[in-house]
Parts: sequence; C-alpha cells; structure tokens
Amino acid sequence: MPKVQFIFAIHNHQPVGNFDFVAEEAYQKAYLPFLTVLERHPAIKIVLHYTGILYRYFEQHHPEFMDRLKGLVAHGRAEILSGGFYEPILVVLPDEDKVGQVRALSEFIRKELGYDPKGMWLAERIWEPHLPKPIAAAGMDHVVVDDFHFKMAGLRDDELDGYYLTEEQEGLIRVFPGSEKLRYLIPFHRPEETIELLSTLRSPVRNRLAVMADDGEKFGIWPETHRSVYEEGWLERFFTLLEQSGDWLETTTFSEYAEKEPSRGRIYLPTASYMEMGEWSLPTHAMIEYNEALRLAKESPEFEKLRPFIKGGIWRNFLAKYSESNHMQKRMVMVSRKVHEALGPAGSKKSAAASRMHDHLYQAQCNDSYWHGVFGGLYLPHLRSAVYEHLIQAEFLADKVLKKREQGAGGKGQGKKTKTASPTSWIEIEQGDFDQDGNEEVMLNSGLLNLFMDPAEGGRLTELDWKPRSFNLTNTLTRRREGYHDKVALATSKEKSGTKTIHDRIVAKEEGLQYHLQYDWYTRGSLLDHFLGSGVDLASFMKSEYYEAGDFILGAYRMKSRTQKDAAMLSLEREGNVEGLSVRVGKEVLLRASAPGFAVRYGITNRSGEELNTTFGSEFNFSFLAGNAPDRYYDIPGHTLEKRNLASFGETNNVRQVSLVDEWLRVKLTLRFAQPAVLWRAPVETVSQSEAGFERVYQSSLVMPLWRISLGPGASWETEIQVEME
Repeated sequence: MPKVQFIFAIHNHQPVGNFDFVAEEAYQKAYLPFLTVLERHPAIKIVLHYTGILYRYFEQHHPEFMDRLKGLVAHGRAEILSGGFYEPILVVLPDEDKVGQVRALSEFIRKELGYDPKGMWLAERIWEPHLPKPIAAAGMDHVVVDDFHFKMAGLRDDELDGYYLTEEQEGLIRVFPGSEKLRYLIPFHRPEETIELLSTLRSPVRNRLAVMADDGEKFGIWPETHRSVYEEGWLERFFTLLEQSGDWLETTTFSEYAEKEPSRGRIYLPTASYMEMGEWSLPTHAMIEYNEALRLAKESPEFEKLRPFIKGGIWRNFLAKYSESNHMQKRMVMVSRKVHEALGPAGSKKSAAASRMHDHLYQAQCNDSYWHGVFGGLYLPHLRSAVYEHLIQAEFLADKVLKKREQGAGGKGQGKKTKTASPTSWIEIEQGDFDQDGNEEVMLNSGLLNLFMDPAEGGRLTELDWKPRSFNLTNTLTRRREGYHDKVALATSKEKSGTKTIHDRIVAKEEGLQYHLQYDWYTRGSLLDHFLGSGVDLASFMKSEYYEAGDFILGAYRMKSRTQKDAAMLSLEREGNVEGLSVRVGKEVLLRASAPGFAVRYGITNRSGEELNTTFGSEFNFSFLAGNAPDRYYDIPGHTLEKRNLASFGETNNVRQVSLVDEWLRVKLTLRFAQPAVLWRAPVETVSQSEAGFERVYQSSLVMPLWRISLGPGASWETEIQVEME
C-alpha cells in the first residue's frame, strides 16, 4: 500500500565569531533537547545538518553529543547532510572554494561520524543555475531548496511531491522541494495540523513526498519556542503522532527516497531563495513597494496563483544595497586569490601552516555577516569583525609565503614591490578596481598594516587593518533607512502571548528606539574632509541635520602613488568648492615599512579671490566592538572627561592627542595633531531587527578633529595627523 513519505530535515548553525555563550544556549535549549526527544522515538528517521562551526564546538565542549550522533547513524536513523564547512553563500565564492568548502565538511563527517554524505544543505537555499556543476564536483548527489524555487519555474503544488533532476555542464544532481506550508506550521501550530496537511497527500497509486527543511534553532532558541516545543511537549506529541500514523505515513531520508523512487523529471530552477529573502535583498524603497504589492495581491482570491510571480530581489542585491557587504566580499575574493597562489597547484601536499591559511579563508566566507534580514547579520559588529580577523590572518600567512617566494626569485613580482627581509619589513602599493565599482582603489600594504583608500569617494579610508591583532579598526556601518523602520515606533518592549515565527514579531529591546533612527547621507569611513558652516554643532552633525559647506565628501580625488626605499606614499588632491569659493584640498598618506602607524599631511589652498572663513574637519570612524565596556575608553592627555567610554558624546577644546584604548583586544590607537584641535567624539549607532526584536547597536566611535581656518586669496593652510597603533 502506498504511503506518504515525510522527510524531516533540520539545519543547525551558529556564525563564525558568535559568542560561546550563545552557542551554549543554543545547545542547551535546542540541539540537545531535540536529540533527546528524537532518541525516545526509534521509529522516526531524520535528516540532520550541522555546520562545521558547530561540529567543532561539540568536539570541544560536548564530545558526548558527537557520540550520540554516531549512534543515530549506526542504527540507520539519520542522514547527515554535508554543505559548505563554514556555511558560505556558495554562489559568490570563487569556484575552487565552492568545491573545497563542501569537500571539507564531507571529509569531516566521514572521519568523525563514519558516514559518507551524498546530500548537502545549501546555505539560505540560495540557488543559481550554475550550481549543479560545483555541487556535483564536490561529490554531492542531492540538495534541498524551497518549493518556491520550483513554483517560480512554473510548477504547481501537485507536481512537488517528489524530486527533480537538474544539470549544468555534465554536473547532474537531484533537487528536492521543501514545503513552505510545513515551514510555517512547524512548530508554531498544533502538531495535529501538520498531520492533517500530510494526510491530504495520501494516494492509492503511488508514494507521495513531503519535505520540511528548516532551521533547528526554531526548536528551542527562537522566542518562546523552548517553552512550547519542550516544556509544553510539542515535539514529543509530533513524533508520537508520526508513529501512530504509520499505517499511511512513513518518515524517510533524501538518500533512501532517491534510491527507491524515480525523479519527477527534469527542471531548471531560476535564481532564487526563500520568499522572505526576496524582500530583504531589495533596496529600501522597493522593499516598501514590494510589501504593498504583496498586501494587495493577498486581497485577491487568486493569490496562490499570483504569488510565484511576485519574486522580489536576489541575494546578490545585498552587495549593491550595502557597500560594506560588497567590500567584504571583494576582499574575500582578493584574499582567496592570494591563498590559492600561495598554496600552489591543487592536490599538492599542504603543510600545517598552509592548512591554517586555508581554514582562515574558509571561516571568512561564513555567510551571516554579508547580509541582513530578520537576523542581525551585517548589523552585528562582532560578526563582521570575525570575517576581517580571518581574512587578515589568511592574507598574512599567504603574504609570508609569497614574499619568501619573491625573495627566492630575486625580488621579482607584479606591481610596485620592494625586496623583503622579514615578514614585517616590506612595503607595497597595489592599485586596481578592488570593489568592482568602475573606479580604481589603492591598497598601501606593509607587514603590519593594510590601508584601503577610495579616491573616487572622497579619498576615503575604507579599511585599516592592524595585523598584529588581526583587527580592522575602521569596521563601521553606514546608518541607513531600512524597510522595517516604520514599524519601530509601533514596537513595544513586551510581546503579546503566543508563539510566533520570527517574521511576525514586532518587539523592541528598549523603549524609545524610534528616536535613535538617524541616517547618513554619505558612506561612513575615515579621512573624510568636511567643511562646516557656522552654527554646526556635534548634535546636528550626528543627526545629519547640518549644512555641509564643501563638496569634498562625495567628490573624486586625483591620485598619485609611489614607493621610495621603505616607504609608500599616496597623494590625493581635489579642486572643489566651499561656500561657492574655489578650494583645493590635498592629503598625502605616508606609510613606512615596520612602522606601527601612518601619517596624513593636509594642505588646503584658497584658489578664489575672496577671503575663506570656514571650519575644516577630518572625520574618522573607529570600531572597537563595545561602546560601553569599562575596559574600552578615550584618553585625552591634559583633559579629564566626565564620561570616557567609547560610546560617550562630547566636545573637547585644545586637543593635541587622543587615544582610543581597548584593553580586551590589547589595542591602543592614538591620533596626534600637529596643531591643537577641537575634538568631537560620538557613537555611531544603528537600529536594526533581529530574531529577538528591534535593537540599537553600537557600530563605531566617530572621532573628528576640527580647525577654524581663515585664508586670504591664494593662501594655504597645512597640518599633519599621526595615527599610531600599539
């Protein structure tokens, strides 16, 4: 007698860089109790996916959990899925890394669990038509995506009760559709409702398939789910109902089903993810319009027919929506190229150092920091910082190999490079369109520091890497309007009772968040050249409610670069306007090999025939992850600050030096001014949504020295800023 085949696939993941206490809470509230309940129901088969990040956490903190997974495998109760070891978005990785990430997790599973995986979890179910080739090359036979992918390709619900074949250049794989209806039912509605839905698939002529594939964190970590799933017994009741329905319902796995059932045919899926991702990846104005279009469509009795054609954006749109995401992704590609060059031909024997280099690169590819939806993602500084930490370490190790190789070849190489004597005593300048925006950027690189400059965008310093601590000191985020910000004023600190999906929650972690909604009109960075009109104060500046008297922030600078002995110099110059007067700004960045810092020399010339009276400021944004921690603070010699934490707000006169100290990171950054300055300091904070609700997040500390300058026709003004790390 044919039975309904039910695949229950659970994906478990924690981001690289997440706090250990978060992983432990997830273990205690979700991962462990889920397995405990499952073990009490031996008739239930399950599909499990854990990312390499979690496997390593289990090995270190809970090895007994690994033993229990081995037990499920040994008894034939679980299919273990592979995937990218560090849960990357495969489509934006270099091809070598697509295959390498999946092979790395498969090898781990074979070694530690004694299971040979043939299927994989696709991070965020982000699909593009080229993926069958690298997936097959990684040794995978099947993958699960959403039924929404299939509906966008024109299939109906009654055609989604099995799997399909798809291919690309001889890479042939099976693709399974995961049910969106089941995703929203489980575990937020009575388990009986899921059984009722599954019963509608009963057929007297053939086995029909239903797949529920979703996050394991919804079974205990999402708000209110630990209470409902375990304390109130939702999961226990669900497994019991599955067992009691055994006369017509059978749990199975992807591998088992594929062995005994033929495909439903051939399919070519469009670029897609789950439906919510299509909303989140849109520009803010389009996101709002999309939601309005969706609302209007829901009023139609034909909504289910219309829905597959309301698609929203694609994941890659995040690289256009957030310049910070694009910069990280392009840096990742740059470092990947260096790493593979240092590693040599594929298949060659790798040293322990080479393996570490490779692993750092893979960790930097973890997806969470590259986008933002209902989870904090890109908005969480500690996650972005983890990406940069591993990128810097991977690049440092690769440079070490490549510099040694250059020495062996007589110092020959591409670009402007000098011979090196040690891993920290070299200097070079690289130019190229690193962020793929059609304009050239510049990287000043030494054994201690990386400086990325963007001449086309205000001569902005976009990245400052302190290699001894593998830390990007300018890892900030521009304050943008998000499509959900209109809901912030409606949010309260308390939620009405009843378990909801994270997509339905309107909760604020603190009252009055709407008053912190402030937006920038330019991309945040450092070495941004401001000319301020009279009456501008720090409060109006931070609210972007002020008059910018110059046109330098968004303007393009001409550049010249050169290396000389042990120094690299970048000269930037722009002729623009201040209050309608012609003004030239020049800034020269000087980086010396082995020096723990750099210098910036400013020159401002009044090219008009009138007197120029203005206030000039050079804006810096430094990120130290925690604005209110007592071990992270300002130090201004000769001045006593009422509040000195890095999230403090204030103006200090006659400042020649300011330090930002992070005792936890063991980093001290100091700015020295050749001329005394008025110093502004203020926190850069964003308001974003997360699975727990709307929250305010400290991104960085704005530090801006200001000078009042008066220049007659043709007159010039000069100063210098020293930036030092220790």
